Amino acid sequence: MAPLVANYYLTYRCNARCHFCNIWALEPPKEADFATIQKNLHDLKRLGVKYVDFTGGEPLLRADVAEIYGEAKRLGFTTSMTTNTILYPKRAREIQGIVDFLNFSLDGADADTHDHSRGVKIFDTLVESVEIALSLGEYPVLNHTVTAQNYDRLEEIADLAKKLGVRVWLNPAFTAYDHYNSKKNPTGAIAQAIESAAKKFNNLGYNKAAIALIEAGGNDTKNPRCKAVDAVIAISPDDKLLLPCYHFAQEGVAIDGNLYELYRESEKVEEYRQSQGKLSVCEGCTVWCYLIPSFFMGIDKYWWLNQITYAGEFLARKRFLLQRA
Repeated sequence: MAPLVANYYLTYRCNARCHFCNIWALEPPKEADFATIQKNLHDLKRLGVKYVDFTGGEPLLRADVAEIYGEAKRLGFTTSMTTNTILYPKRAREIQGIVDFLNFSLDGADADTHDHSRGVKIFDTLVESVEIALSLGEYPVLNHTVTAQNYDRLEEIADLAKKLGVRVWLNPAFTAYDHYNSKKNPTGAIAQAIESAAKKFNNLGYNKAAIALIEAGGNDTKNPRCKAVDAVIAISPDDKLLLPCYHFAQEGVAIDGNLYELYRESEKVEEYRQSQGKLSVCEGCTVWCYLIPSFFMGIDKYWWLNQITYAGEFLARKRFLLQRA
C-alpha cells in the first residue's frame, strides 16, 4: 500500500512556550526553501500520499506558508494546519480556502488556564481567530489536548465551543518522548473522561481507535500496531526523512531531491520498515500522529473503530456546514 500521510515539519520555530512541548527550546535548523518543498510535494504525489499535515513549530511563522499550501492544493492533496493562532488574524486571508482541516490549539476554557499552559497571553487571539475563520467561511476546530491536569474539565471546554459555535477534537496526551526524559502513557481515567464527555456533549469528538489502544496499554512491540514507515512520511524542516517517525527519530536521512527513490529503494528505509513498531522506544507508544494513519492499514478492531470515527466526523462536519448555509 502507498503511504497515506506526510507529516511535513515546515519549521521548529514557535512563538508560544507550551509547558508540555519543548520544540520551541530547540535550536532551529536551516529551513528548506520553497523549491525544495515543491519538489518533495511532487514526489509525495508520485508515492501516493493523499494527506499532508504541514506542522511545526508554528507553521504560520513561515513567510511562504500560503505559497506552500497553494502548491499542495494544486497537486490535489488534502491539507491540514494546527496553529496556536498568534499570527492567524494577520494571515487568515492568505490561507483562506487552501487549508482543508484548520485546527486551533486550545488548552483551557478560560484565559488564565489557556495562557498559563501556552506560556503567552493568547486566549483572546484564539477567540478572535475563531470569529475571523467563521466569517471567511472556514471550518475551524478547537484541538484540545487532554492531560492529567485537565481531563476533569471537559464540560467547560464543551461550553466554550458552544459559545463560539465550533467543534472540539479531544486528543489524549500521548506518550512523552525522549526530550522529556520521561515516558508516561495517558491513563485509563483520561480515556474514560473523553468517552464520557463525548457522549454527553455532541460538539466533542475523539478517535475511538486511539482510546481503545490506550485501554490496551499502547503499542505492543511483540504484536505492533504501529506502521509509522508504511503509513506516514515524516520530513524535517531541514529536508531530512525522519525514521521511523519524528517523535522517536533514530535517524534523519538527507533527501536532496530524491524523496521518491529514497522512500521506495533505500535499504535504510527498508530497515526501519521491517522494525516499525518493534523498537524499544515503540513499547507502549501512543503517538497519534503515526498510529491513527496506521489504523487504516490492516483490518482489525482498530481499523473498524477508526472507520466509525471518521464516518461520524464527516457527518458532523456536513451538519455544521448545512446549518451555516
